[in-house]
Amino acid sequence: MRNYYLLVVILLLAFALGLAGSAGATAPTAGLQADPVVTRSYVQEAVDSRLVPLQQEIERAQQRLAALQQRVNNLVR
Repeated sequence: MRNYYLLVVILLLAFALGLAGSAGATAPTAGLQADPVVTRSYVQEAVDSRLVPLQQEIERAQQRLAALQQRVNNLVR
């Protein structure tokens, strides 16, 4: 009978440890497709990190356009 109780206790411990281990393994990382909830500051930072290089590229393109317009105006005169 003592062996039976020991077996039950071991099985319960194994089951509890299995649940505890699998609970941590299945928890999704925040912000991923599995857990899409993110904070406003995270979104703002993500957008800003991509927006700044694009704004710089637009400024360079506008400068090139202004220089080309000046060259065309000089050729027309």
